[in-house]
Amino acid sequence: MERFTRLAVSLVLALLSTSVAQGAECPRLVLSANPDYPPYHWAEGDRIVGASIALTGRILDELGVPWEARHVGPWPRVLKSAEFGQIDLIVSLKPTPEREAYLAFTRSPAFPNPMAVFTTKARPLKFETPQDLVGKRGGRTAGDRFGDAFDRAAQTLLTLEDVDSLAVNFQKLAAGRVDYVVTGLYTGRAQLAQMGLTDRIAPLPTPVNQGTIHHGFSRRSPCIALLGQVDARLAEANRRGLPTRLLEEALLQWRQRGEQGGPR
Repeated sequence: MERFTRLAVSLVLALLSTSVAQGAECPRLVLSANPDYPPYHWAEGDRIVGASIALTGRILDELGVPWEARHVGPWPRVLKSAEFGQIDLIVSLKPTPEREAYLAFTRSPAFPNPMAVFTTKARPLKFETPQDLVGKRGGRTAGDRFGDAFDRAAQTLLTLEDVDSLAVNFQKLAAGRVDYVVTGLYTGRAQLAQMGLTDRIAPLPTPVNQGTIHHGFSRRSPCIALLGQVDARLAEANRRGLPTRLLEEALLQWRQRGEQGGPR
């Protein structure tokens, strides 16, 4: 028993010393994100707020790491800032081979990011597979992708009109100029809340896919030493269903700001 106690104490001390060492390497963490991606995150003045910040802030507070969620500018500038080590962490984005050249991603997702088919409540559609949309007119934001299976069907079977913004897509849907819109479930709901169309347009229950988004540490940042600890905390948060709850809270926050006339 005495030997076991000494071993347990040694293990705790080793873990504490590792945490202190990593904290010393990262005395303050600066994170950022796409400034226009509610409810995951959005800009308010010189800050970034939203579900991503609520989740990441909790994790960093638990690790005892001081942090700042900074609005550094448009999305391309955020990516460049991480590439050159001017910020330490980008929260909640999709890993790609190009980004992995300068970002080290968590294995555990930060949030679900499912894609969904939105229709008007007055003209709902059945959707289980892309074949259900054959013969219908759809809308998507130019450049959006929804997974290999759906993208192949879109190219060969479906009629999808590309526009420059999600707002235009929902305007066309409300006017009956398209039958459905494909976009992110949560970002679509946030856009509908901003436009006051929640009572008229809604997502269908079956998702197009079950995507995820992850955190990416700048490979030039000393805070990359926290990657393993942040990854473990994200895994635990997902087991408890925390990310989904924070998304719903952020959606409510976003909707209330619109009702109060707050800046977007």
